[in-house]
Amino acid sequence: MSGRDLFGALQDDLIQHVLSFLPSREAVKSATLARRWRHLWRSTPAVRVNGSGEKFRLFVNSLLLHRDGASPLHSFEIEANLLVGGEDFDEFSDYEFDPREVDPHVDLWIRHAVWTCRARSLVARFQDSPVMWWPQNRQSSAFPHRQQPFASPHLTTMHLHRVQLHHDHLLDFSPCRALLNLTLSECILDGDALLSPWLERLSIIGCGTGIHPSKHGPMGMRIATPRLRHLQLSDDYDEDCFSRDMYDYTDLSSSLESMPLLTSASIQLIGTTTFDDDHATAERPLLLHGLAEATSLELIASTEDGRVCQILLLQA
Repeated sequence: MSGRDLFGALQDDLIQHVLSFLPSREAVKSATLARRWRHLWRSTPAVRVNGSGEKFRLFVNSLLLHRDGASPLHSFEIEANLLVGGEDFDEFSDYEFDPREVDPHVDLWIRHAVWTCRARSLVARFQDSPVMWWPQNRQSSAFPHRQQPFASPHLTTMHLHRVQLHHDHLLDFSPCRALLNLTLSECILDGDALLSPWLERLSIIGCGTGIHPSKHGPMGMRIATPRLRHLQLSDDYDEDCFSRDMYDYTDLSSSLESMPLLTSASIQLIGTTTFDDDHATAERPLLLHGLAEATSLELIASTEDGRVCQILLLQA
């Protein structure tokens, strides 16, 4: 069996499926294995890129340029440290917030993946503190009605990590008519509502809101997802990213509107409660009107030091 080509009997689409589990840089290197493999990476159903700096920009630009546009793209995953602006910014400066924004290349890559290649799954992670991503503001006279990058009829799953989402468009996911699964982790949700008539599964983990209580009251963000079946809320946020003193924002105090199809919900709110003479007192409201129909419900409230003081478990 020495020297036998174990992949020789496999069809191209099966090899491309295997390559799709690799980081794209490794998948491209497979072109050197044999003549047959020279172009297989161009049609893999997944693009997975991770990096920073000019070499990373050049690699991703070349990767997307040479990819076979006729081949379906099921998944686009990017983990990047590409920011622009705030040239004088450093983590020890006196800025009240991180003034940097997502590099326009990232916006273009995601637009290409979602719109041109019709990706069905999008994962975008950023390595620094939550950065501003306001692609709807990048309009010009040549593109006065440019679509937001996520408003795709093909996207079914999306995960955003450490992004500050602007309230004008990005919290309204209604244009994403195929979007069923949405995960937001360690994000700043700069809007008074998260809207989607199509979502079936929603996870909001370690996020904060850009809603100042003096302007909007204690309710924070409203969540309107009438077709939701599974809900996860947790505000066990990273203090380095969501310092109350730094942002002066409210935490994820929310109003949950009616969710008649909801079957399971897990709500974990840390720092919502304080102890005074061994008595627990809630500090932040969570209006749970939308959970009435849930057949499986878990509610946990605890102090910031991890002491759990309120637990409710319901199982129909």
